[in-house]
Amino acid sequence: MKTYIAAFILIACACLQARAQSSEVQSFESYLNSIENLSEQAKFDSLSKYESNMADHIRYVDAKLAIDELLKIATRLKDTALLGRTYFSYGLLERDKSNPSEAILHYEKALHFLSAARDLRRQARVLDHIAFAYISLNNYTSAEPYLKKGMNLAAQLKDKDLLIQFNMDLATLEDMRKNYDKALSYNTQAMKYVGDEKEKYFTVTFNRGIIYKNAGMYKESEKTYKECLEIAKRTNDDYLRAYVYINYPNTLIPLGRLEEAEKYANLALKWSEIQPERYRYEQEIYGILTRIAEKRSDFKNAFQYQKKWIAATDSITSTEKKQQLVDAETRFKTQEKELEITRLDEENALKDKQFWWVMTGAGVMLVLFGIAVWQYKLIKEVNHELESTNRLVWTRNKQISEQTEQLKNLMKELHHRVKNNLAIISSLLRLQSTRLEDEGAVKAVREGQQRVEAMSLIHQKLYESDNITKVNMREYINELVQGLLHAYGYRIDDFDLKIDIAAIELDVELAVPLGLILNEIITNSFKHAFDQIDNPQLSIILNEKENLHLEIKDNGPGIDMNVWHRPAGSFGKRLIVMLSEQIGAILNVRNNNGTQFDLVMSV
Repeated sequence: MKTYIAAFILIACACLQARAQSSEVQSFESYLNSIENLSEQAKFDSLSKYESNMADHIRYVDAKLAIDELLKIATRLKDTALLGRTYFSYGLLERDKSNPSEAILHYEKALHFLSAARDLRRQARVLDHIAFAYISLNNYTSAEPYLKKGMNLAAQLKDKDLLIQFNMDLATLEDMRKNYDKALSYNTQAMKYVGDEKEKYFTVTFNRGIIYKNAGMYKESEKTYKECLEIAKRTNDDYLRAYVYINYPNTLIPLGRLEEAEKYANLALKWSEIQPERYRYEQEIYGILTRIAEKRSDFKNAFQYQKKWIAATDSITSTEKKQQLVDAETRFKTQEKELEITRLDEENALKDKQFWWVMTGAGVMLVLFGIAVWQYKLIKEVNHELESTNRLVWTRNKQISEQTEQLKNLMKELHHRVKNNLAIISSLLRLQSTRLEDEGAVKAVREGQQRVEAMSLIHQKLYESDNITKVNMREYINELVQGLLHAYGYRIDDFDLKIDIAAIELDVELAVPLGLILNEIITNSFKHAFDQIDNPQLSIILNEKENLHLEIKDNGPGIDMNVWHRPAGSFGKRLIVMLSEQIGAILNVRNNNGTQFDLVMSV
């Protein structure tokens, strides 16, 4: 059943996710400065797009700050429609963070304001999200009234998209209740509104295949999935094709067609390797592979797949814990800023008060000396209050410092645990490689192990350092090169090795992809550049002037530039290009008495 919900939501959001990955990621403070001259309404619309983009990039802290700003604008304008949209955004953020109960509270507030604003279309959207939140909590009784009310609004608006949506949602609900005839009936009703819209036709057809599977109608389910594969093939849409790969094995396994089920699961696994949410996909896929191995009584492989399922689950948990720590750090920093602002306001208010009293006292002194004495006593009382306030602020600052130190220790522990988890994955990959007979598979697994170790080294540096957010690139690159030399059986004396790394510290968000790029390029040199070279040379230079510049050069036979510029290429080449684009680097590859890679990026 969980597969049904996951697939439905993923298909509905596929295009949004694809677009989100190409959108610019900008810090909230920088973004807020860029829109300060806009009108309130224009600022609201721009902030709405920004917070949606941040949520798609899993930058929940920036998304939350943007929604807080939306609430301020909507409150200033006293606009019920904007208030409804704001609370709907809060609900979507809690949904993305897997907090359906919290999401429902925000959705209900949104529904209240949108009802007051008579915005029927957005009311319908909110009703749909409330129902799905209840479905995710397995509270089907509470979900149904919201779906029925939403269906009535969709019919009132004569909105085909909403009619498709609510019929599919009701099909989901009845499928969960195991009322498969009703589920298929709603699915058929949804198809009547589809028309010639290919993506919606795929979505409705795909979910019909899942209903057939849940109802035990495996032949009908198989036929439906094959139709979905044909649609994905015609549209050349990898996302749609991948959703079939993930779900089709659940139909093939009961039919006893384990070889086909394993083939599609492996295709899904290959697709998931380059997805931002890869661990969530891997969790589902390794669960399927475990079931296939168990059906074959191949308990050895079943155990190995189960371990990979556990590793994927742990990675998801680690990511969620890291996000919680970032949220906590932001709350502490926000609280610290608010305390500082409050303290400064109090001081300014007191100073203003003192100034006017002194001016008044100076004027009155010309008339009555007694008033001056009274003024002096008042100033002493105010100073006493100021001292008390300063002592209170000092105490609170001390508490915040202690909390910050605790947070720093938590972050170190997190990096330590991530490093340990990556070490376990590396060990599993190494163990797996010793059991493989195919040289290509052994090579691929060992290259994967080296990539994991490159990431593990970064987290090791973070928990060993007092700076828990930045990586010392000089230390990291030296250790990475030493490790790769050892891995490929070279000694330092065998090389004319030039490593010139400036004293640069980079955020972990940039250090991880840069480390993987280094790992791929250096590994490629050790594998291909020095076989026929008597005096192998390798040069690595990293410096920062106007931009960050990384140069890696060997004295091998060079690279075939025609092969390099082909659209496809090896996984390593695609990984280098993808990571370079991810960090906004300009990549230049050329032959210069060997192969030379240059990356230029802004920091």
